[in-house]
Amino acid sequence: MIASNELVLGDQPKQIKCPFCSNSTVSTVTFKNGYISYITCFLVLLIFGIMASLLLIPVIMIITRTLIHKCSACNEDIGGDGKVFHVLGVKDSMMSFKIGEFGVILTKRIVIGILLLILTLGVLWYRIIDLPTSQWMDYHQHHNPNITITDTWTDYLEKCAKQKIFQNLQFQQICYQKYIDRTIVDWKGYAIRVEDNQQSLLKFLHHSVNILVKMDPAESEFHPDLLLTADSEIASELSSEIEKLERGSEFIFTAIIKSIGDFQNIRHFHLLNITQLESYIEIPPHLHQQSRYGNSQQFLASSTD
Repeated sequence: MIASNELVLGDQPKQIKCPFCSNSTVSTVTFKNGYISYITCFLVLLIFGIMASLLLIPVIMIITRTLIHKCSACNEDIGGDGKVFHVLGVKDSMMSFKIGEFGVILTKRIVIGILLLILTLGVLWYRIIDLPTSQWMDYHQHHNPNITITDTWTDYLEKCAKQKIFQNLQFQQICYQKYIDRTIVDWKGYAIRVEDNQQSLLKFLHHSVNILVKMDPAESEFHPDLLLTADSEIASELSSEIEKLERGSEFIFTAIIKSIGDFQNIRHFHLLNITQLESYIEIPPHLHQQSRYGNSQQFLASSTD
């Protein structure tokens, strides 16, 4: 790896006096992969998996390699071509940053390496905490068993309607203690919108599948009643059923209640199973800020009157 104080000798062999052995010699040009190459390869492996990485990593190793000048006599690295990546032609340079009263000077190579390392650690952390559902359920069942309840959606609304918990914090606390991360429900609903991120990088930022659901009776005329989410394992297992869902499709779902929601946040359920039924209802496109319904907050408030 070329340090910022080493010689910039271009991309052709050069006549030079070696600073290590003091011999006058013509340098030997070769290529090396440094820490940026290996961090990038590890990041690609985390994001795309083994099969895609087998194709991508050889390409990455080529385009991220660095040109090195070696002494022909002692074989020490004596310089480079002044580029972070030789193939891409990204030139290395000094970059200065001011943090309060302190100044920091780094090379572009180091800055790129730090950013890649932060991104890699973020993806790795996501991978670690995003345990497969089966493992998570085994742990959760052992330490905090879930209970499948017989409460219907109507029963749930009688206790935990948004307007009720908004007006009375005691109801909110009761609903939280009774339902959140403790109960599994088997209910029917209608699909408003299905977001399938299984083939997208968005699955690392969000859930693999998001399903906006309209219930019967609906709590709001204009808004989804709850959000079903699935991790990559569950989404893969249920992919055939999820692919069938269209706007208005009726389905039965089994899910763990994760949040009771409020006027700013939708109810959140973790999907465990789903089965499409034959019935359909007419559902307009999902409300958003620029939709034909106008201001979403205004309609959210009016829908609770």
